[in-house]
Amino acid sequence: MKLLFVNPVCLDKRITDADAQVVPVGLYYLAAQVLAAGFEAAILNLARDGVTDPDAVLAAALQSQQPDIIGFSVTNPTRFSAISLAQTARKILPEAAVVFGGPAPTFMADYFFSACPALDFIVSGEGELTCLALAKALDAGDMNAVSRIPGLVIRDGGTIKKTGPAPLIQDLDQLAHPSRYFAFAHLAMSRGCPGTCTFCGSPLFWGTRKIRSHSPEWFFEEISTLAGKGVSHFYICDDTFTMDRDRVISLCKKLIRADLAVTWHAISRVDCVDPQLLAWMRKAGCIQISYGVESGSDTIKKSLGKPVPNHRAVQAFHQTAAHGIVPRAYFIYGSPKETTETIQASIDLLMQLQPLGAVFYMLVIFPGTRLYEKALKTGRVKENVWHQKIEDLPWFAVDDQLDFPQVKAFGDALRQAFYTGLSAFATRVPLKDDPELYRFHADFLSRLGMTFSHGAYGKDERIKDPDATARSLFTRALAYHPDLRAFLGLGMLWLKHKKFGQAIEILDQGLAHFAGSKDLGLCKGICLMNQNRFSDALACLSSFEPYPDVRHYLAICQKKLENTHE
Repeated sequence: MKLLFVNPVCLDKRITDADAQVVPVGLYYLAAQVLAAGFEAAILNLARDGVTDPDAVLAAALQSQQPDIIGFSVTNPTRFSAISLAQTARKILPEAAVVFGGPAPTFMADYFFSACPALDFIVSGEGELTCLALAKALDAGDMNAVSRIPGLVIRDGGTIKKTGPAPLIQDLDQLAHPSRYFAFAHLAMSRGCPGTCTFCGSPLFWGTRKIRSHSPEWFFEEISTLAGKGVSHFYICDDTFTMDRDRVISLCKKLIRADLAVTWHAISRVDCVDPQLLAWMRKAGCIQISYGVESGSDTIKKSLGKPVPNHRAVQAFHQTAAHGIVPRAYFIYGSPKETTETIQASIDLLMQLQPLGAVFYMLVIFPGTRLYEKALKTGRVKENVWHQKIEDLPWFAVDDQLDFPQVKAFGDALRQAFYTGLSAFATRVPLKDDPELYRFHADFLSRLGMTFSHGAYGKDERIKDPDATARSLFTRALAYHPDLRAFLGLGMLWLKHKKFGQAIEILDQGLAHFAGSKDLGLCKGICLMNQNRFSDALACLSSFEPYPDVRHYLAICQKKLENTHE
């Protein structure tokens, strides 16, 4: 029995959303379970860069691998791709079973069976045990057994049959480790969320508001195995990673003792962090926490089901930044009862939060969310809307009080406020005066500096003089602790502005601490070349001759010196 798990592509092309190209962690879990049971399994990511014809890539994979089951992870934005790919699969392997899973099929089974004639099964909700049971039953050719597997929706001739919900896996540690079979960077320690957000389908998807978690030991093994495969940065995608603070602290202690040299991002709530927890997270490699702030207006927060007081948000953001962790804010605009005044309340809160990263989302509604169910009951939307070629349904499209130009202006105002204030936010971070955190502060400031000098912030026209901000951050970093990135950042800035003497001076200071750094040596060599000191540059760069990019500059130096001798 062979299985191929497929990640389809979104309907609309993504420009900045890198997450849309990532294989959902759930596919790794599904594949790991069937591999551990002795079946063959592979994952095909059609959303990755470079795939221009997903159907052709799938066709080639099907012809070479000849899977018996083809499973698609489907969201609302990828549903049209999944339907097209399923049709391709049916033509090439007419006897293979076509299976959909994920949030969209879980909430829209009838739609998918009507829209996709090639579809055989839907795995609803949590899929590991259901998927494995389906593989075993199909391998045995026992369709009677298939009809008894909970968690399935089955096409049976002209009828659709639901087998009822599958019981949730209470002990997540019983699941096979995906890291034993694959290398990936997006992880989840827990499942579920106790929140009541009206725009989120997580509670209904998992069937409960109760959180279930891996043990710190299981999750640490996952990270350490992936680190051994060369993965050095992780995105922990739990809805609220810090809900169980003791569990998180236990994990952090294991990461610190193991000294894996990994970094990671997490998602949390502003009322689920505290200074002690943040200190442990920072020392264990956490460099960014994203918080769902949503709005500064009490009216809007109430309608979104997230009535957290603004002062708690401000406190959490300041504490996070004080520990050398980037606090990133999620804001939503275009909500029910949104006005210019409520957007101003969000801007006012943003200026108090002083986030160092921010994402601004237009409110959209999906099946499985309370807002969508409300829109259905009030007649604002009909279920056949999903047959239209749209990824999602913006709230303004079903709200008589809002329209697109107005909502776009809301988003533009929020983004402008963030980018206008960002340099000040970055240079005024009040870091905690704790010697144990000094090297982490230096790392934090130099990372932030690089986003202004050579990263996304440096390329954004709304940020004035990003180099000055970067220079301030690099200089402040070195006041805390010798930091290679800060030395290099300052060196590259001085090189960029043709101040070669100042560049060489700071690079020499860096090389005194990091003598083997190719990056520092190369930057210094280029500065010397710009001063026509080719003999000195040759001496500087010779230590790094094994690197191809250095050999290019060595060749230039040698040629210049040969011409001089002639």
